[in-house]
Amino acid sequence: MASARRAAPALAGLAVTVLLVLYVARHGSVLGSTISHGVELAAASLAWWGSRRQPAHRRTAAMLLALGLTLFLLADLSWWAQAQLDLGAEVAPSDALYLSSYAALASGLWRLAGSRERRTEDLLAGFIDAVVVFLAALTVVWHLSLASLASDAHLPTGTRIVWSLYPALDALLIGLALRLFVRRDASPLVVAAGAGIWLVCDIGYLLGANATVMSLSLDSGWMAGAVLIALATVSRPSERPIDPRRDREDSARGVLGRLAICLCALLVPTGMEAVNDMGGVEEEPGLLLVVSVLLVGLLFARTMLLVRAEAAARARLVSQQRYSAALAAHSSDAVVVLGRNGQLLSDPATLPAEYQRGRGIESADLVRELGADPGEALAMFLRAIEAAGEMVDAELECARQGEAYWYGVRLADLTDDPDVRGVVIHITDITARKRAEEALAHQAFHDALTGLANRALFADRVDQALRRGARSGGRPAVVFIDLDGFKGVNDTLGHAAGDALLRGVAARLRGVVRIEDTVARLGGDEFALLVEQSGADEAVATAQRVLDALAEPFPLDGQSVTVSGSVGIAVGDAASTSDSLVGDADIAMYAAKLSGRGRSVVFDPAMRASAVAARELEQELQGALARGELRLAYQPVVDLADDRVTGFEALLRWDSRRLGPVCPSRFVPVAEASGLIEAIGAWVLHEACTAAAAWRAEHGRDLTMAVNVSAVQLTSPHLIGHITDALAASGLPASALVLEVTETALVSDPERASECLAALRALGLRLALDDFGTGYSSLAHLRQFTVDVLKIDRSFVATIGDDGVMPPIVRGMIDLGRTLGLEIVAEGVETETQRRLLVEGSCDSAQGYLFARPLEPADASLLLLATSVRAGA
Repeated sequence: MASARRAAPALAGLAVTVLLVLYVARHGSVLGSTISHGVELAAASLAWWGSRRQPAHRRTAAMLLALGLTLFLLADLSWWAQAQLDLGAEVAPSDALYLSSYAALASGLWRLAGSRERRTEDLLAGFIDAVVVFLAALTVVWHLSLASLASDAHLPTGTRIVWSLYPALDALLIGLALRLFVRRDASPLVVAAGAGIWLVCDIGYLLGANATVMSLSLDSGWMAGAVLIALATVSRPSERPIDPRRDREDSARGVLGRLAICLCALLVPTGMEAVNDMGGVEEEPGLLLVVSVLLVGLLFARTMLLVRAEAAARARLVSQQRYSAALAAHSSDAVVVLGRNGQLLSDPATLPAEYQRGRGIESADLVRELGADPGEALAMFLRAIEAAGEMVDAELECARQGEAYWYGVRLADLTDDPDVRGVVIHITDITARKRAEEALAHQAFHDALTGLANRALFADRVDQALRRGARSGGRPAVVFIDLDGFKGVNDTLGHAAGDALLRGVAARLRGVVRIEDTVARLGGDEFALLVEQSGADEAVATAQRVLDALAEPFPLDGQSVTVSGSVGIAVGDAASTSDSLVGDADIAMYAAKLSGRGRSVVFDPAMRASAVAARELEQELQGALARGELRLAYQPVVDLADDRVTGFEALLRWDSRRLGPVCPSRFVPVAEASGLIEAIGAWVLHEACTAAAAWRAEHGRDLTMAVNVSAVQLTSPHLIGHITDALAASGLPASALVLEVTETALVSDPERASECLAALRALGLRLALDDFGTGYSSLAHLRQFTVDVLKIDRSFVATIGDDGVMPPIVRGMIDLGRTLGLEIVAEGVETETQRRLLVEGSCDSAQGYLFARPLEPADASLLLLATSVRAGA
């Protein structure tokens, strides 16, 4: 359908051509008249069809042109009927139709020009151009025909006026068509050609001797003019993409063409005078003078419009330049144009102030002011030239006054563009964005609290160190550190103090490593060091420096806080990976924690199995209390003087559903290392105190209950609360509770231990030093830590044989306790000889299999009942 519509004008033109040929062949006959009217009908129909294709703003004008051609057809039919009826009137109704057709055509051309020229200046300029052409054409017509017609006294005045209107209106149509001659459009030329043909035919008609018989040329000319005007209505505005530069060029050429025609119009009076002189025709100087004055006046007005338009354009250009300069002065972006030789082509004044620090600005000055590397800038510029108009994006790192800046640069070689003729460079300051990206990258790979490397960055550094070691033969090592006692600081002083402690630890760790080593916080209270290309000796030395640095108290909130660290060391080898090396150091750290904290352990492959078992044990232990798998057994404490039960020691037992019975020596260190010991210890205190209170009430005896307290519990801020809660809930007197601590627990943090023991004694509790002789066995400790009971470890009691002789070391311990006024309790008594010798040595109490194994609560109650019965008997 669309292709058929496009082909319709061509087919119509072909049909008209065929009809014209037939018309020439049959001119003067009825067939010739029929062909003539058919051509005019086709032209009118074509015009109506073309008006429907026009856009809305041109449709009314095109319909007026179609109406004009229709009226022309009706006028011709009326004139033909008049001729057939041989009316012979010089002015007839057909003239009214002809003149109406001119009015419709003129109205259509006027509206068509108005649809193009929106501004008042353009409308006025077009009107002046039309009047100039109309005057010039009218002057020519006057001298050719109108002058003689106007002076012909044989014709009535009305006839002369009507006949004079035809060429005058033809001239008017030519002038109106000239208004359309602005852009690249053939329709105004077609209309002007059609109106010009009509003008020639009308003049020929007026000059003809016989007005009733049309010559072939005049009839053909009128038909051709109608066809040309119809073709003008078919033309549509171009639908090509908008090209402002091309539109400006077309408009400029159109205006210049109109001006050229107007200037040529000035030659018409002079030309007519010359023709009159050559032909010996009487001159009319007054008329020519009037026409000349009118033309000069109109062209002067036209020139004034041009001057005003140019002044307005210059003012707009200056305003735009000022606007651009103001924007540039307050913008961080700059746009410059350079020639391919590097010469600055754009105005330096349009650059922002920060790019104009020097007096003269050239391309080299701009590079220097930015602080960019000239070689990098040149390479980027050459890359843009090689891209041949394609956009090139780059980032330029610069340095000014010791500070880094970044600029985003976009280049395009537009040398072939006549409006640019250079390489356009758009420069944007992206320093803020780059610094934000660096900050984000730092946050992604650094710990926010301490500023140390995080786990991701540390793993990458370890991986790089292992690769370097594989090439150079070095052996990097990882030192894994877990703080001991950090939870207590958080719980007692708050998280702000805990954060301050972590920052203090980070600062000290930085001070014990070399510049090429890496310090990282892996999370929580875990830190790690990467000791580059060191081997085991340097790693062990670094670990010792870590322990020494952590041993110094940390000042927090006006008080001194001491923490220690469990340190694991793993040295890489050819088979190591980042994950395996860090994992091995973590295993070694766990072994150090199980060994008593505050020490370092070097990883051994055999630790992997024990570490896996310990992790499994820890996972099971985490839910043991909730599942009811923990229980207490009670071992009696017997007065050696009369074999009377004076109290019990609560012993923790774990019967795991999955692992079966687990020895305390296995799970208690795991509970201490994992932090579970606090919850378990609180439960033990509650159960033991409840049992002791019940037995005291049931049997009416002042029994004591001994409960073991670990080093972790001793440093916990919650221990006092747990004890007071257990005593309050059970109703047990504080004096009936004996807390057993080891020498190792006391000396790990002497100051903290001394403070805690003093607080416990203030509650009225009794304190026992457990396993004396197996640890430091320092008399200074006995003086520093005030205790009530001294317990001799079973390993020394076992040295008492059947020879009936008390070992000197056991006698020395008993004598030492007596001297210090302490109650002496011997552990692990299994034979009668051991009991007898301990009695002879003045030992106060004992416990062991000789008297009873650890008992369940019911069995312990029966034992008390039995001893009560024996005592009553």
